Amino acid sequence: MRFTRRTSSTFAGAVVVVLAALLATASAAAPAWAHGSDPTLVPSLTGIRPALPADVVVQVRTGYSEQMLVANPTDVPLTVLDPDGTPFLRLSAAGVFANVTAPFFHGTANPPDAPPQIPEFARPGAEPRWVQVSAGGSYGWFEPRLHPFTPGSEPVGGRPGEASQRREVLADWEVDMRYGDRPVTASGVLERRPITGTFRVTADPRSDQLRLDVAQGQLPALALQAPPGRTVTVFGADGVPFLRIDDTGVVANPASRTFRDNPQLAELPAGPRGWVQVSTGTSATWLDSRLKYQTDRPPDDVATGAEVVELTRWSIPVTVDGQQRELSGSVQWVPATVAAGTVGGDAGSAWVTVGLGVGAVILVLALGGLVLRFRARAVS
Repeated sequence: MRFTRRTSSTFAGAVVVVLAALLATASAAAPAWAHGSDPTLVPSLTGIRPALPADVVVQVRTGYSEQMLVANPTDVPLTVLDPDGTPFLRLSAAGVFANVTAPFFHGTANPPDAPPQIPEFARPGAEPRWVQVSAGGSYGWFEPRLHPFTPGSEPVGGRPGEASQRREVLADWEVDMRYGDRPVTASGVLERRPITGTFRVTADPRSDQLRLDVAQGQLPALALQAPPGRTVTVFGADGVPFLRIDDTGVVANPASRTFRDNPQLAELPAGPRGWVQVSTGTSATWLDSRLKYQTDRPPDDVATGAEVVELTRWSIPVTVDGQQRELSGSVQWVPATVAAGTVGGDAGSAWVTVGLGVGAVILVLALGGLVLRFRARAVS
């Protein structure tokens, strides 16, 4: 890999701890904005040399941190190399295999600013040991080469809000691969892009008695309240029942793919049928990938425009007392000038509101877990 810089005791006490952690995260967000927390830093894929077959897809995305996504449905293995040239991933129609003795592979499981858990047997120069990590031919990982700056360092170009209103290339990056025996290089740039707006997820008005609200964030959340005496089942992204709400409380199904969008649910004990008890109330809040716009940026003509634009619609199937219904809404692009007039402050700080929205959702979910554990201790 090569890169070149182009420019210069009680429940109340537990609540206090969670609030303190959230405030600490929020206060740290401004200076520690490398590796994904600064939305003006955007990695872009500019080319693959030589070209791969049309069925083989290589993409880059920015979420919490920079990620590379690869899909290879062909029988020819696509092998990804670490910065030292050691193979650490191999993808094909036979599945995805990881070289678990390569330290770099274990580092890609976490964002670059999170300490990796590297087992003792993983060390440079160790004999490769390939382990299947996915039955499909696609995989995504945190790729530090897309953001070639050390965590906490300040890339050239100034902080958010100080950057000029023009795009600026800060660095080049490369990730070496092999398709079969043929060397392949994916290359791109890390750019400073001005903030021109933000995504906003809305819920459609309802004529029934279900109450539905949206919490904004990188991964938006839904809050659903069911009326007394009703049984509401929410289906996950894979069509498997995910949540059930009735007068006895809320339960979640670990077999649903949407369950995996909500890692806090995994800490709750499973019931006799495998479902986990979330609460004893008639409302639920969960993170849902179906509300997220599928790319990091809208089309350029939308991103530079001055109007609010509906980008896409979302819908989630539910049943109410066995009758088919749906939760629905839209994903909009809101220009920074409009967002600033709505939430206050300058347009350059609009992204901070989005980040705090994620924190607020996590706080709600964490408090829900604390309430459950506190009640369990109280009645035991």
